[in-house]
Amino acid sequence: MELRLAFIGLGNVARAFARMIDDRRDQLSDGYGLKLRTTAIATGSHGCVLSDGDIDLRAAAACVERGEPLTGLPGVAAISDTSGLIDRCEADVVFETTPLNPTDGEPAATYILNALGRGMNVVTANKGPVAFAYRRLKALAERKRVSFRFEGTVMDGAPVFNLVEYCLPVARVIRFSGVLNSTTNLILAGMESGRTFDECLDEARRLGIAETNADYDIDGWDAAAKAIVLANVLMGADLRPNDVDRAGIRDLDSRETQAAAAAGRPLRLIARAEGSGDGAKIVVGPERVAAASPLGSVRGTSNVLIIETDLMGELVIFETNPGIEQTAYALLSDLIRVHEEAKSRR
Repeated sequence: MELRLAFIGLGNVARAFARMIDDRRDQLSDGYGLKLRTTAIATGSHGCVLSDGDIDLRAAAACVERGEPLTGLPGVAAISDTSGLIDRCEADVVFETTPLNPTDGEPAATYILNALGRGMNVVTANKGPVAFAYRRLKALAERKRVSFRFEGTVMDGAPVFNLVEYCLPVARVIRFSGVLNSTTNLILAGMESGRTFDECLDEARRLGIAETNADYDIDGWDAAAKAIVLANVLMGADLRPNDVDRAGIRDLDSRETQAAAAAGRPLRLIARAEGSGDGAKIVVGPERVAAASPLGSVRGTSNVLIIETDLMGELVIFETNPGIEQTAYALLSDLIRVHEEAKSRR
C-alpha cells in the first residue's frame, strides 16, 4: 500500500522523523508492504509547498536547517498558507507537529479538524489539540472512518496510549502520577549538582527538548497539558489545562534543590490525577519525593508515569533520557498503526 504524506510543521521532531522513515524505507516496504510518498509540507517560516510527485524529505529538512525556503525544492508549487495546503493537498496521512499553544490549542486543532474533515488520517505530537479538543477530534475521525493518533504527545515514544488501548482491555485507570516534563526535570537535576537555572535551561534548549517558548515548561503548562491529555484519553474526563491546579519551578533555587536532594527527598515537578465521577482532579507542581521512589529516581531528561488501574494495580513506565529521536519514533509507530487500521477497514 502506498500512503501519501503531508507535514504541517518541519521542526526538530518532524525532521528527525523524516530522516527515520527515509532510513527505514526498505524495512517498511518489506515488513509492512508500506510505501511512502510526500506530497505536501507546510511551515511557518520556510513556506508551504505541494507536489504531484514525491518531495525529497532529506532535502526539505536540509533547506529548513539552512534557513532556506522550501519553494526552491524541485517539482514543488508554492501555496500561500497552511489552511490552503490542507484544502488542496492529496494526502492519506497528515503529520501535525507545530509548537504547543497552551491557551487554546490553536491553530493546530483547526488544522487537524480540517484534515480529518477531508477524510485524511492524522498523527500529531502536539498535545494542545488533544488537551482542548479530544472528544471533538475523536468523534470526527470516527465519523469519517479515519485514524487520529497521538502517541508522541506524552512521554515521547513510550507506548502509553497503545499500552492501555491494546494491552489493558476492560481495565479502568483510576489515578496516575508522573514526572512528565523533561525540561524541568533536567533543570532540577542540574541544580542539585550546583549548576544555575539558566545554565540548565540553555542545555535543554541545545538538546532541542524545551518548548519553543520555554515558559510553557518552566511554569508547568506543558506538564498540565500532558496530564489533561492522559485524563481525557485514559479516564474519560473532559477537562482543559486551565482546570489544573498548576505551579511551576520558576521560584526554586539551587540551594533549595540541593538541600532537598541531600535530605533524600529531591524536588520533582509532579503531575497527579485522581478519578472523580466521570472526570478527574489534576494537580501539577513541585514536590519533595523519596529519592528511591519511581518519581524521585528519574534524573536528566528521563520521565516516569505510574498508572493505577482497578484490575491490574499499579504499572510503571520509565523512559530513560529520551531525545528528539524518541518523539520521532512515536510518529513512526503511529504511522504503522494508521496503515494497519486502514487495511482493516478495506
